[in-house]
Amino acid sequence: MERPLHELAALAAHGKKNKTMSLGLVAGIHVVIITGLVIGLSNTQIIKTVVDLTTTVIPKKATVQDLPPPVQAIKPLPAVAPPMPIFEIAVAPQPVIAQPKVETPPPMPPTPPREIARTHTQPLYPALSQRMGEQGTTALTCEIGPDGKPIDCSVTRSSGSQRLDEAASSHVKEHWTWTPATRDGKPVTGKTQLEVIWDLKNAS
Repeated sequence: MERPLHELAALAAHGKKNKTMSLGLVAGIHVVIITGLVIGLSNTQIIKTVVDLTTTVIPKKATVQDLPPPVQAIKPLPAVAPPMPIFEIAVAPQPVIAQPKVETPPPMPPTPPREIARTHTQPLYPALSQRMGEQGTTALTCEIGPDGKPIDCSVTRSSGSQRLDEAASSHVKEHWTWTPATRDGKPVTGKTQLEVIWDLKNAS
């Protein structure tokens, strides 16, 4: 015999309600289990942390700190009077007046020696030079002293014969004289040049 529809609906509703209660009960059981696990783990971790903390704590030994040295009284420095200021008065520089440059004139050259003609005689012709036919002109440079007499004579151009040159130099130094050179009116040493001509026509 079939059940009426309202009974079937009531049974279906009752089945759904039982199913819902079963699911809720299962979920509650899971929640209780998970909560227990979490609480158990937390207690174990807390106990472990407390044990670690209690085993690593080392009591610190009390140390006696050194007392600081006594503070010495600082003596005040003696009062030093400040130095007196030095006042410098600037003086205007004096203008520099350029002095005219005075050029000293160069010394006047000495007057040359002047020959005394009567003393300038012809030297004797060497006999050997006459026999050998030697002739020519001997040029001499002579240094004349303040007394007008030759100090030295040197041959500047030879006649071609050493014998004639030596005879000319010796004769001039022994016999010839000059009026000495002067500077500022005073006799000084001077130089002069001369020639001695050797000609066989004049040989005696």
